[in-house]
Amino acid sequence: MSILAQDRPKVKMDRLEQIITQTKSEDSLSKLFSAQIELAREMEDFAKLAEIELKLAKISSYDGIEMQKHAQNALNYYSAQQDTANIIDATYQIAYSKQLQNDYDSTLFFAKEVVYLAEKSQNTVSVISGRLMLSSVHNHLGQYPESLQELNRSKILAENTPNNKSVIIDILNRESFIYYSLGEYDESADRISQIIEILKPEGDARKLNIWSNNLASVFSLCNCVSFEKRKAVLKESINYAKQANFTYGKAFAYKHLADTYRDANQFDSTKYYLEQIEVLLPEINKPDFTGLVSVAQGSYWANVDNNKRAISYFLKGYNIWKTLGKKKDQMDIALYLNNLYQKQKDYANAHKFLNTYVALKDSLFSEEKIREVKELELAYDFRQKQMTDSLKNAERLLKSEYETTLQKRSKLMILFVGVAILIGAIIIYYGFIKQKKLSQLLQVKTDQVESELHQKELLLTEIHHRVKNNFQILSSLLELQAKGVDDQATKDLISEGKSRVRSMALIHNQLYDNDSLTIHLAGYLQNLINEIQKSFEGQTSEVKMDVDPNFTLDIDNMVPLGLIANELVTNAFKYATKNNNQLKLEVSLYEKNGQSVFVFKDNGPGLPSSFDIKTTKSTGIWLISRLTLQLHGRYEYEYDNGAVFKIYFTQSEFVNA
Repeated sequence: MSILAQDRPKVKMDRLEQIITQTKSEDSLSKLFSAQIELAREMEDFAKLAEIELKLAKISSYDGIEMQKHAQNALNYYSAQQDTANIIDATYQIAYSKQLQNDYDSTLFFAKEVVYLAEKSQNTVSVISGRLMLSSVHNHLGQYPESLQELNRSKILAENTPNNKSVIIDILNRESFIYYSLGEYDESADRISQIIEILKPEGDARKLNIWSNNLASVFSLCNCVSFEKRKAVLKESINYAKQANFTYGKAFAYKHLADTYRDANQFDSTKYYLEQIEVLLPEINKPDFTGLVSVAQGSYWANVDNNKRAISYFLKGYNIWKTLGKKKDQMDIALYLNNLYQKQKDYANAHKFLNTYVALKDSLFSEEKIREVKELELAYDFRQKQMTDSLKNAERLLKSEYETTLQKRSKLMILFVGVAILIGAIIIYYGFIKQKKLSQLLQVKTDQVESELHQKELLLTEIHHRVKNNFQILSSLLELQAKGVDDQATKDLISEGKSRVRSMALIHNQLYDNDSLTIHLAGYLQNLINEIQKSFEGQTSEVKMDVDPNFTLDIDNMVPLGLIANELVTNAFKYATKNNNQLKLEVSLYEKNGQSVFVFKDNGPGLPSSFDIKTTKSTGIWLISRLTLQLHGRYEYEYDNGAVFKIYFTQSEFVNA
């Protein structure tokens, strides 16, 4: 009986194996593997347990959590059996699961362990796999030299390994993407050309079409080949697509050809290939490709000065990107639509899409900051690169906006762009401050991490001094500029610039007067009002403040709210104290429907009855509108024996908890 009892689980196991070989559904496989695990435990077959756990890890969902659990179980079983080959395989699977969870420090640790174990056991294939994963993580973190170094090591190993074609193609593909990310398009194109040469002997027309289209994409950016060369590559791509009966690949080649002819100002040919694509679109039925074609159509019609048709195609593309949730593409089209509507003198729609562009830009910037919180801990070089990129983006955006509203004040423009760049630096700087706070909560595991944290503190100290000096320099520059100007309107603009710099400096000083990363709103407002009153000599004020002295704000909320407060207090002193009236200012903060409501009320004349907030070109009102968007809130204005502004915003869940 005991022998029969032992045979029964084995019989069930064999039957499950037969079913598994015929099953393709991952959900079904997961259930079958789980049933096998129970049988293996009953049989105390630990080798089988390890094998099934590793299989489960490889088919687990892409969030990485289940994968990690099964891979760790497999690693425990294989370690007990001292099965080196499978220990490497399970360790690689743990590294992959960590990468899926965006835990890059753990990914690096386990990938290095894979390389170490594989080199020790002379397992070249696994060494290559481990180094490719290291390259992938470095690439994701923007550490391109390190990523390329790992790829070069992998390539040397792959070239001395038989049946290496797929590995070489994978390495070249990764290299191409890195060079593309760096803007070195000629190098990227060279790697794709190598892939095409490797694939040609196989004669796989579908793959050759795909890579030829990729090469054409890079050529469109690099300006490193002639017009004739671009056409030749695409003609080959179309032939490959026809051989493979690959409609989508052929349409993509047509799209690149249309772009190529458009770049050469040959618009008849551009129109011809766009019409060819329109015929193929119903068969392809891919919304993202339809979006790309709509943008190409819009660009063509804009180039031939048919703005009405250009707008219709750009709107079609915009709606597709909106449905697919592609904010970056939405943002780009919104800017095109803004320009086209301006040419049509449709200023309402132009204003609408300009607001859409700014809102999407703010949203993408916020999402980028959230995604970088963990990554900023890993490398000083990466942090420095992100700071530079963010400053450049802030500079480009602010230049565009100010050129629209202050075209005749070029000298003053430079100063205001300087303010914008400084604000961008402050935002990045306070991001570093947050990282310092997070780093204090992390457990220091190695001397290497301790050294990195020390470097970061030195960097933060240096940035703090630089920011403080920049405040002083910028304030002095504005003061000097005011002395050399006779026009009162220009002097007023310079004065407003100084006031905004002062509000940022107050936030900076208060932040460094304590060890926390938050600002007490009541104390900040009192200091701000006192500083502004000094600028209005001889004017008295009566200020009533109803703000909880313990209420604090994080820096992301405090910067825009401080600038809003600066605008409103300055305007109150400027207009409410005319005719020698004493300024009466009421400032309060309360909660309503889960939102914080910040209220400013003065005893002044308020805005003129003919004043239209939606269409005004007032810099102050424009700033309040933009800064409220940055708070992800809204503002209201009313007249109640004086001007009343209400700012609605939602406080971070980590502040005042």
